[in-house]
Amino acid sequence: MRVPGPERLRAALARLRTAVPLVLPVLWERASGRTPGGGLPTAAFLRRRMLVLPTLAVVALALSAAAYGDIHGRTERLRDRCAPALVDLAQARTSLELAQAQAELRLLGAQAGRVELGETYRSLVTEATQSLNRVAQSRALHKAQEQELRVVSGLVVAYGDKIAWADRHREKELLRKAGVAYADDMLRGRHSTVVTAGSQEVRPEPTSILDRIGVLEHQLHQENRDLAAWSPLSLTAAGAAALSAGLFAFVLVGTSAFLRDRLRLVSVQLAAAAVPVLTAPVLLAFGGAEEHGAQEQVRAELAGLEQVVADRTAPRRIETTARDAAVLMREASPDTWSLTAGVAVPAAGVGALACGVTLFLYGRPYPAARPRRRHPDA
Repeated sequence: MRVPGPERLRAALARLRTAVPLVLPVLWERASGRTPGGGLPTAAFLRRRMLVLPTLAVVALALSAAAYGDIHGRTERLRDRCAPALVDLAQARTSLELAQAQAELRLLGAQAGRVELGETYRSLVTEATQSLNRVAQSRALHKAQEQELRVVSGLVVAYGDKIAWADRHREKELLRKAGVAYADDMLRGRHSTVVTAGSQEVRPEPTSILDRIGVLEHQLHQENRDLAAWSPLSLTAAGAAALSAGLFAFVLVGTSAFLRDRLRLVSVQLAAAAVPVLTAPVLLAFGGAEEHGAQEQVRAELAGLEQVVADRTAPRRIETTARDAAVLMREASPDTWSLTAGVAVPAAGVGALACGVTLFLYGRPYPAARPRRRHPDA
């Protein structure tokens, strides 16, 4: 009979509670050199610890730096690439829809054939083109997406040419309407839904400009969700760093106890050298947690861009979203935390080296015991 999950968990916790009281005394004996039989000689103990302590410190620092570096790299990509690209894609999408509405008003409205397109239409198309160019320069897209964006940019040029053609023939109603209809088809498309044998609706590959932009927006929003999530690298490195830092602290306390018992010495130098080693992982943990929280908030703020429709309030709503996202990221102070990490990690590395040097100096008066040579004639 299979044991339910909660029962297995309770059994494992019970075994852990039973094992910890038995294991801790053994670990403390090893850490403090109080093993039965007197333990290691002073010289041998100090020489081992002058290697063990710096090694544990370096491992903890490397893992902490890896965890924070992964989170900070995601912050930089979200702040400097994905967020601006999403804002520009939303601006391009809404600007093109507003431009089409303006073109229909001028070329199909009550004054059709008697008025030109006007500056409003041209400024909207120019804004859309510039937004797409900024997306291309943002480095937020991979190769396939860059190729798709180039296709979209080319289609926008063709769309503008078709509207301009309709404007040039505005006095001929048939040509004017045909040009606007063709441009609208390029912009919005006329796709039919394909129904599979399993009664599942499957839409064909996007061909219109707005559909292609929508696919790029959806892909970037999905990437934002991935960036704001805890990655396996950061979780694994952070957990291993916490374990290594805890082991370093445990061995450090045991070594201090050994120095007090054997050498009647309270090592202020060793404690001072260990302070940056223990402080750096804590600082990196706080910085990583704050940046991750900002990533979640920015992702949620940018998610609203998908629901922005093309109306008169669209530009203001997009600008407000971009400004709020920038404020949320700025409040997390990622640059300050990055500078802190750049100072704390090297300082902790010096502290790790100082731990080893301190123990080396303590062990110098105690030469290592050498095995006695036997005389050949003995």
